[in-house]
Amino acid sequence: METANTIAAINETTGLAPAAGGVVMLETALIDPNPANPRRDVGDVGELADSIRAQGIRQNLLVVPAPEGRFTLVIGHRRLAGAKLAGLERVPAVVAELDEREQRELMLVENSQRTDLTVVEEADGYQRLLDLGSSVEEAARKTGRSVSLVRRRLKVAAIDDDMRSHVGAAQLSIEDWETIADYEAWPDLQERLAKAAGGRNWNMAVREAKTERKWREWLASARATLAGLGIEPIEEELSETGQYSCPEGLRALEYHSSGDIGEAVAEWREEFGNDPVVGIRALTWGRAVVFYREVDEQAEAEAKREREERFAAEREERERAEAPARGFSDASRELRLTFVSHLMELKGQPKGMGRAVALLASRFTLAVLTEGFSQWNSNADDIWASLTQSIEATSGDDGDGDFDPLRVSVEAMIKRDPARAALGLLIAAAEDAIDWTTWRDPEAIDRHAAPLYEALDALGYRQSESESDALNGSLIPSGDDGSDTGEAEAALEEDAKLRETPEEGSAEADEAGDAGETGEVVQAE
Repeated sequence: METANTIAAINETTGLAPAAGGVVMLETALIDPNPANPRRDVGDVGELADSIRAQGIRQNLLVVPAPEGRFTLVIGHRRLAGAKLAGLERVPAVVAELDEREQRELMLVENSQRTDLTVVEEADGYQRLLDLGSSVEEAARKTGRSVSLVRRRLKVAAIDDDMRSHVGAAQLSIEDWETIADYEAWPDLQERLAKAAGGRNWNMAVREAKTERKWREWLASARATLAGLGIEPIEEELSETGQYSCPEGLRALEYHSSGDIGEAVAEWREEFGNDPVVGIRALTWGRAVVFYREVDEQAEAEAKREREERFAAEREERERAEAPARGFSDASRELRLTFVSHLMELKGQPKGMGRAVALLASRFTLAVLTEGFSQWNSNADDIWASLTQSIEATSGDDGDGDFDPLRVSVEAMIKRDPARAALGLLIAAAEDAIDWTTWRDPEAIDRHAAPLYEALDALGYRQSESESDALNGSLIPSGDDGSDTGEAEAALEEDAKLRETPEEGSAEADEAGDAGETGEVVQAE
């Protein structure tokens, strides 16, 4: 009856008779778009305008009366825009009495059937229905959608306009919008995702946001647990160098970045009989909940001084034990190289060179076959230079523009005397495998030193007594050779690790970060 009265009022105002079914011809100038229309942009209506010019409007608009003789459009926003573009002054419309909730339901139903309605537009449409009192179930029933779909759209509707503005014109899937919506409780993370949405950094931004959220959620839970246990943590800050340092009088024993803090405290109480002093490192890469144990700074300093003294004594003892081997190694090498250098200068081939070359070549080939082969290092270069320093070498280019003195020198000798070149190369390779540590290791003597001296003997080299003794093991330590890090030195290194966290970006920091991600408890004992 109210609709009939409305139509009668229209007739009286416009002088137009309604068509069959209650359709009237309304001036386009009197029809306003509905501000609650889910579709915010009607898009390009050029083709629609051409069709309207040729065939007119075949489907009526639906409007509701508005103050001052105007009308508000409910259904037909694209048709109205097309009619105005086509130059129509009047359009066929059905005038209905609908409350705001009914209007929004109709607009949402109509627009949700269209494929070009954006996720955000549809989401906002459902939210407006809920704002007017509809339940999720009712909204789903009225629009022919599932309850789960409506709930998913409502998650997107919760994203505020400022956050949406960061997305810009990027076309996102419902899954992308839902991911952004999931971070409503963390505006800074939500903003990062919104800015990355639609770009190539999206997947990385999502991964980083998940990691950050996981940490924040765990830390919030840890704080609550500590509060329940009556433990007030220390909020630690980074130093100017980007490091965390243990507070004075404390030593860090455990670092937690996941797991049950309550269980960790219980285990601590069982081991130490009291509560830990807890520090929270919440900034950047080194984040963790740290368990400290109180220490006597004076006693710690005294213990450190004692360890330093022991370390100095250990180092002195080690150097004293190594001195004979170091001295012998330098002296014996000088004797050997002097002898071979003289042979390299002889006009004729040295006596026994064939046997020496055969022995060295066999050993070298065996090492290549069983141990692999590595390029000569600078030490081998120096040995060759020492052996050939009195021999004129051909200088020049090796063919590719890069001058290689070693290659040039060797190739020049190969052209003049390949047997002597082979001797020099093999001696250099053998010498390169020997250093002062060789003489303190029976296996190294057998594998490297003894074969070299066998070849030198074939060339007429006369061993000194000290060389014979060394070959027989006179320099091999009777006990610990002191080459390993001593207890005092190891303790000093551990002190440094306990009192300082690696700087951000370092390899140690990366390892600490990996341990944190996997939830490992890092213990320092």
